[in-house]
Amino acid sequence: MSMQAVPPLLMPREAAQVFVACSSEENLELPEGTPLWETPEQAAATCPEGKLWVVEVPPGGAVRNGESWRLQRSLPASAVRNRSPYRPPITVPAAGGVVVRSAEVPEVLLIHRRGHWDLPKGKCDPGESPEACARREVSEELGISPETLQLRKPLGRTIHAYPLDGHYAVKPTWWFLMATTAATFTPQAAEDIREVRWFPLEEALRRVRYPTLQALLQHLAELAGSGLL
Repeated sequence: MSMQAVPPLLMPREAAQVFVACSSEENLELPEGTPLWETPEQAAATCPEGKLWVVEVPPGGAVRNGESWRLQRSLPASAVRNRSPYRPPITVPAAGGVVVRSAEVPEVLLIHRRGHWDLPKGKCDPGESPEACARREVSEELGISPETLQLRKPLGRTIHAYPLDGHYAVKPTWWFLMATTAATFTPQAAEDIREVRWFPLEEALRRVRYPTLQALLQHLAELAGSGLL
């Protein structure tokens, strides 16, 4: 499975999406047409003198333009998430899996962590490919052997951001459709995972908390509806 072709960025339909923008202005307002980037590294290549800002763009507020995105309308300074205090953004690559069974009436494996239902995922080690990262993280969090997992296809990427150790982390997460031959699971207690459970896809959509994961499972539902799982 090659990662040379970049899978699509999955955009939540009814929630903001995170991007990175470059500007030397401190009293920041972002005009229509401002280039937006998916990672700090991409933005830094076009930003020799300015700062990198983590921008929360409302639904439908960005349009793809070549290698970058662009704002479809201007945004106030309040849309910048690392403005006060300024935290330079860093990239924290991650990968995870949507483990399914039964293509006709799909069920999805969710983990219960810190009071919420979630999908298994985690940060990639230096030099680790997204495929290897996803296989390792999913097997660790489900408590199964990596050999019991099959990676079936890439599903796309999600991006979110959060403060981390004096920086602002931008986390692109690569997602893969997976299946498993494992019949039992041992939740990874070290990661505060309390339960692993199968849910029908429609219920899994209602259970997950974050808009990026809802967008991912909605994409999966569309694939299932088209017979493409």
